[in-house]
Amino acid sequence: MNTNKIHLTLRNLIKMKSARDGVNFTLYRLAKSLNMPHSVLLRLIHLEPTKRVNNPRIDTLYKIVEFFKLDGFNITVNDLLMGFKDPSEITIQDQQSISFNAECKLPLYSFNIAKLDKIGQIQIKLIKQADDLFALQSEEEIKPIFKQGSIFVIDPNAKLENNNLVAVKVEKKLQIMIKKIQIQTNHIVLTNFDNSTAPVILNPQLHSIVGVVIQVNAKT
Repeated sequence: MNTNKIHLTLRNLIKMKSARDGVNFTLYRLAKSLNMPHSVLLRLIHLEPTKRVNNPRIDTLYKIVEFFKLDGFNITVNDLLMGFKDPSEITIQDQQSISFNAECKLPLYSFNIAKLDKIGQIQIKLIKQADDLFALQSEEEIKPIFKQGSIFVIDPNAKLENNNLVAVKVEKKLQIMIKKIQIQTNHIVLTNFDNSTAPVILNPQLHSIVGVVIQVNAKT
């Protein structure tokens, strides 16, 4: 018998986001943010057990979790599946809905580091301003969240923090990749979004962190 509690956890997350932001955040708005059919999410939380999907696709779970993590909710896929005895166990950063403040032009580069020249400029609204910002355009899908053509705004001067998204230059492959970092006592671990490959310890001879991802304009 399937005992997952996605329907309860997802309802709680939506309620907590609404309460924190002071704005009614609905399942429909979540679906729009994830570029996912509303019907997919509706089947996850349906009140009628016989109409509820109990074995959702793993990429669907990752998309939901990454959305809430980027929005300040400290949750994991396991939390989404198994729920919390008490919703107050979910740590929520004290942040409000994203507000786009300034529009500016940024140099735009490819993920292929063999191409030394920038591929153009992009006019983009930013949620924060900083010196030396630049943008990277993905030339392929970054599973399970970002589609081909998504734009990543990079701050090369930002301080590294645990669970940051970072742009990493991989010398052997002559390309830049988007990774999550886990900062440990003596080293930094690079991980993928979908755990499709094993975590890798940052090796300065093979990898270099170009900067921290401070904003993503996901291609829809």
